[in-house]
Amino acid sequence: MERRQEIKMKTNRTRGFPLIELLVVIAIIAILIALLLPAVQQAREAARRAQCKNNLKQLGVAMHNYHDTYGMFPPSIWALHWSQGHTWWSQEKGSHLVHLLPFVDQQPLYSRIDFRNRRADWWWMPKIDDQPRWGKKFRSYVIPTYMCPSDGSPKMSNSGDRARTNYMGSMGNQRMNSLGGWCRSYPGNNFLTGRGGHGNTALPNFISGIMARHNWAARVGAINSADGTSQTILMGEALPQCGDHARNGWYHWNAPWMATTAPINFPIKCVYEPGWDYVPAGCNHWRNWQTSQGFKSKHENGAHFLFVDGRVRMLNDSINYRTYQRLGDRADKGIPWYLNGHPSTPDPLENPAVGGMPGVVGDF
Repeated sequence: MERRQEIKMKTNRTRGFPLIELLVVIAIIAILIALLLPAVQQAREAARRAQCKNNLKQLGVAMHNYHDTYGMFPPSIWALHWSQGHTWWSQEKGSHLVHLLPFVDQQPLYSRIDFRNRRADWWWMPKIDDQPRWGKKFRSYVIPTYMCPSDGSPKMSNSGDRARTNYMGSMGNQRMNSLGGWCRSYPGNNFLTGRGGHGNTALPNFISGIMARHNWAARVGAINSADGTSQTILMGEALPQCGDHARNGWYHWNAPWMATTAPINFPIKCVYEPGWDYVPAGCNHWRNWQTSQGFKSKHENGAHFLFVDGRVRMLNDSINYRTYQRLGDRADKGIPWYLNGHPSTPDPLENPAVGGMPGVVGDF
């Protein structure tokens, strides 16, 4: 009898689970989650970052395939020169990303475009935009290859009908005005082989980069750039919500281009951020084209760049400013790098003794 009672008491004790033990278990689980969550987030960002890099690599392959087919890189716009009696909007045919569609597995979409439409309106909306049977406007198609998953911003513009892109062509380091001329350019900007301002005339000597707003690519877009294909930026990452022109979307001739005028990831007051709808006292505003039209990303400490030779590099945002500008110039060879600086300062791009090319994280 006593043995039965003893067994019963032991059984009753094993059925209970003290509250303190439960709290300890919960605390341990919470600690494990807190320790593992950053690692999981880092792993996810690493995957997104790798996809961003791979997309840019695909664009490099597409660029070279286009070049093999047509003998030049795709133009940002098909325009005739003013001296020939044409205005700069008279023959808009879309951005270079429009012409890359067949080379990024988007031939069906490209085949729908009627390039005979000389001018639908100022913003170049091809006839597909006026044909409801397609279901939606041409400009609203989201092209996955043109998007970086690390940028969690909306895929459509704030107007809701223009799909964005995170990859922009490089026009070099030419100065761009702010809207209304209320802000100066970034201090120390060096124009190198191009003009101080790019202007609106489609002449290749107005810019120092490979491609830009107009049909300069048709003239200077040869693979054999004067500086060498491994030393010249062709495209790079950008945040479209942080630039006035970039908001227009991947299809627009006046959207997917950036410059090396401002340092990588130069802070900008972007659309819908506090204070975005008024002109601030400083220059970090999305409508100051001199700084907002710079390469940016959501990656930590840098951005990916596609060079003319097809390689993709991560450039650190701490890269020497003049070195970065020279990488944006297609023909600065022989131009003193210390322009707007001190001539006794060694050139890190040409002198390995002072660090080679600082800020280059890696190739792909």
